[in-house]
Amino acid sequence: MIHKDIVFHNLHDLFKMFDKNDDHQKTNNDFFIIRETYGLDENDYQYPFRTDNTAIMLITDGEADFQINFELIKLKKDDILIVTPNSIFYPVKTNSLLKATGIVFNDSFVQQNVQLHMHYINEIIFFSERNTPVLRSGANERAAFRFLIDKIRIADEQENYYSKDIISHYFNALLLELMVMYRFNDKRMIDMKTWRKKDLINQFLVLLSEHSKKERAVEFYAEKLSVSPSYLTRIIKEASGESTRTIITNSVIMEARDLLLYSNLSITQIAEELNFSDQSFFGKFFKKKMKMSPKMFRARNK
Repeated sequence: MIHKDIVFHNLHDLFKMFDKNDDHQKTNNDFFIIRETYGLDENDYQYPFRTDNTAIMLITDGEADFQINFELIKLKKDDILIVTPNSIFYPVKTNSLLKATGIVFNDSFVQQNVQLHMHYINEIIFFSERNTPVLRSGANERAAFRFLIDKIRIADEQENYYSKDIISHYFNALLLELMVMYRFNDKRMIDMKTWRKKDLINQFLVLLSEHSKKERAVEFYAEKLSVSPSYLTRIIKEASGESTRTIITNSVIMEARDLLLYSNLSITQIAEELNFSDQSFFGKFFKKKMKMSPKMFRARNK
């Protein structure tokens, strides 16, 4: 059974998902390299998750269907995928041959390593969110991508006096290569009508992250977006196959799980934090989605 509740993964969680052995790389960095030898299996990702990291990866073999921010993305060999911070990511279908290489990093890594080209990474994130997270790469672009990723990996493994400078140099070069690809892919950018729908979904997700603790009515988000509730529901349904209400509920569950796992608040205090009338109502709401009480969930996972 596939669980469709959204959870949060930090950098270490993502590393463990890629590397089952957990003995090839350090996990205390602000980044890690995705190795082709890992392999990606949909059975390892049976639920949607959100992360505050950025992932840039080249698909080197196989095909896959991913849902990113409720939009279905079809990937094939030689595609470059960029997953931006706070995206909701769900592997829908992969095959056993799916392999990739690339880099996953957090904001701290960006602050340490991007000086002259900070506007490039902001532009890459903007293009990915507003247009498409997938770039089609040519042979020369793939060769450059592999070369730069490999140089970053080697510098990280060597840990000499100049390693940090070398990593910074090649990471900035990688950003420039991606910008070249985006410029080349400009002609593939989506039409204005589709862009507006994607923009509406992005705005909805931002509002959801800001207000889901207190607001669970579709009407609230529709009013904030200056659209009717029925229009918002239709656009979200077209993009994700889920109702707006279901997505709001999943967001509340995600907030509840974060508080249960990573705070010392009592269950009564969490119910108040999430704007439930009392602990009993919160318990019923949580159990309906998670098939266990908040108390049991905390005991099993904390």
